Amino acid sequence: MKTDKKKEKSRLGQVFRNDFFQRLLIGIISLLTVFAMISTGAASKRYKLTLGMRSEFDIRAPRDIENTKKTEELALEKVKEIPPVIRELELANTKMLGDVYDFFDDLDNIRSQLVPTLRENPEKDPAGLIKENDYGKSASILLNMPQEVLTHLFKQETNQEISDLKQLLIREFMPQISTTNITEENLSQILASYHLKIDQRISSIQMQQLGKRIISEILVPNSIIDEEATENRKNTFIETYKSENPVMIYRNEIILRKGEIVTADKIDVLRRLGSLDEKSGPDYLFLVSVLLLLFMLWFVLALFMKFFSKRHFSNRNDLLLIATIIVLTVFLSWMAKEVIPEYAPYFTIGFIAPVLLAIFLNIQLAVVVNLVITFVVSLMFPDNASFIIMLFISGTVAAFLSANASQRRKISLAGLIIGSVNVVVVACVGVIEKKEWTTFLYEGGIAFLNGILSVILAIGLLPFLESIFNVITPLKLLELADPNHPLLKRLLMEAPGTYHHSLMVGNLSEVAVRQIGGNALLARVGAYFHDIGKLKRPGFFKENQMSENPHDRITPNLSTLVITSHTKDGEELAQKFKLPRAIRDIIVQHHGSTLVAYFYHKAIQGEKGVDVKEGNFRYEGPKPQSREAAVVLLADSVEAAVRSLQDKTKGKIEGLIRKIIKDKLDDGQLDNCDLTLKDMDDIANAFLTVLSGVFHERNEYPELEKKNSLTELDNQVYNIIQQDKREKRNEGSNSKQAEEEVSSSEEYKNSDDECGEDRIED
Repeated sequence: MKTDKKKEKSRLGQVFRNDFFQRLLIGIISLLTVFAMISTGAASKRYKLTLGMRSEFDIRAPRDIENTKKTEELALEKVKEIPPVIRELELANTKMLGDVYDFFDDLDNIRSQLVPTLRENPEKDPAGLIKENDYGKSASILLNMPQEVLTHLFKQETNQEISDLKQLLIREFMPQISTTNITEENLSQILASYHLKIDQRISSIQMQQLGKRIISEILVPNSIIDEEATENRKNTFIETYKSENPVMIYRNEIILRKGEIVTADKIDVLRRLGSLDEKSGPDYLFLVSVLLLLFMLWFVLALFMKFFSKRHFSNRNDLLLIATIIVLTVFLSWMAKEVIPEYAPYFTIGFIAPVLLAIFLNIQLAVVVNLVITFVVSLMFPDNASFIIMLFISGTVAAFLSANASQRRKISLAGLIIGSVNVVVVACVGVIEKKEWTTFLYEGGIAFLNGILSVILAIGLLPFLESIFNVITPLKLLELADPNHPLLKRLLMEAPGTYHHSLMVGNLSEVAVRQIGGNALLARVGAYFHDIGKLKRPGFFKENQMSENPHDRITPNLSTLVITSHTKDGEELAQKFKLPRAIRDIIVQHHGSTLVAYFYHKAIQGEKGVDVKEGNFRYEGPKPQSREAAVVLLADSVEAAVRSLQDKTKGKIEGLIRKIIKDKLDDGQLDNCDLTLKDMDDIANAFLTVLSGVFHERNEYPELEKKNSLTELDNQVYNIIQQDKREKRNEGSNSKQAEEEVSSSEEYKNSDDECGEDRIED
């Protein structure tokens, strides 16, 4: 039973130690952490509100939104001013004009009969006489008139008044009526207007009454309202009005003030914003959508790294660094929205990610991660175009400005440039969106400050992230390259030969790595420290030996053990002094599993036929895993070999360089470092360029006479001594001391010719 539990624990431990599982775990944890922030940051804050209650908060709009109910109300008010669609009745005007003519024709006929009768028999009733005869519609009009009107009408002297009334109706009123849209709705209004005109134009009260009666009888609608067309016109107007005159609530504008009554239109706005708490549980559809979007972004980032950034994708430490920076950036954005929601987008310190990743890893990865962060953070600010554009453009600029930054001053300058780009983006979007100048100037000021703060924060985080994730930056490398570093000072004092050898290897490595597109600064600094393990036994290495060789007193096996142990000793020293992992890797790998050929052959000769195992005379490795480590390995061998070369002509140096590279390649030392044959050719040419400059041929100097063998500096020193002697003699100084000074000056002047020649060459 215990055995089974142990096996189960062992299998579980293997799973957790599995590299793929660890990388997957980093991705899942970072995804869920970001999801937790986005799910709260992207979702609108919800309020429990009901119609008619008083708001307990100042509620602001998280994005621009239209108050549709308010817009609808205004449109319905405005549509009342829209006139109806009128359709004319073609025969109505003709009929009305005909009725007027018919009435006056009938009136003339009746008067022609009744006026004489009534003149002879004034006691007779005009109405009774009219009833006795069938005079048609005109008779009905007359019968509805008062008695005094009829009596006045059938007098002979009223002929002119009747003629005036006829002319008024036919020549003035009827043309006006024919051009007026008369409907059932406005008939009474138009009729009243003509009654008023008759009162104003006719002086006789009896004729006024007759005229009004005629108009009242003949005036009928000459138009009707087309209900369907009118409805269509109103609907079109309402839709056009709503689209052209929406009642907007802009982002960060207060929707409801504390204590304000909740109205139907505010309820509608909050509901459409998702800010109305109407559900008892979480919005699962929203959460699933956010999680799915984040998963796809993480998947795309993983694909990019797998195919275009394999080294970082396979490095668990780099993945953890990327995940940490992403989570940190999203966290800062989330905090900005929680603390200062009104201008949160422009206070989002989103540029630390591209700045840090460009410094720690590479530009390509920094740009892609910045794009992912832009999409992620935009979920919290979906309606802010200027922020999304600003984050992408300025983040990309930040990545290029920060890459390979070797001085903090350059990174600080990048902050000013990023801030300026932010201002340009905000201003352009502000003009496009037709914002007020004061608004986008204020936003631009905040955006400028954002760029500076992002870089300041990035600079502050650099040492912490370097320490926590054991990554290396150009700034850190420059600090390590300082000759005052304790290890380099020890190397200079305790192993000067190794120190100068390391400097030369550093120069070779830097030029070669730059030629093949690697990290030249890392190669140079790695070369400075690659032999620090020799500090443990400096006298056992040829470059530090001034007299006897201790290897002459020990066996080849022991000599090999001493020589090969300097890589392990160097790693221990590097760990003690907290050198970065990349430097430690170069220290351990700079010999790979190379054979210590000298002592191997010495052992074969010494054992006289006894089997000597080659493996006992090789470095333990590992072989170089990076291009920088491989170049240091080659530079180390080349520098030592060329230094021992007797005839240092350019041709022989080149031949030796290419032979060493070929030997290392044939020995399998370059199998794991991703160097191509073209890279190796470029490395050889770079080595040759440097070494040709160091070991260039010099012209031989002719032998000089002793009196001319002194350099200008020697003559200056001699003259100073003579001047000092004369001054002391003049001051009455001790004569013996003066003689000694003269003697020393003569001795300096008559120094060996060879020393003088050496000074000239130098």
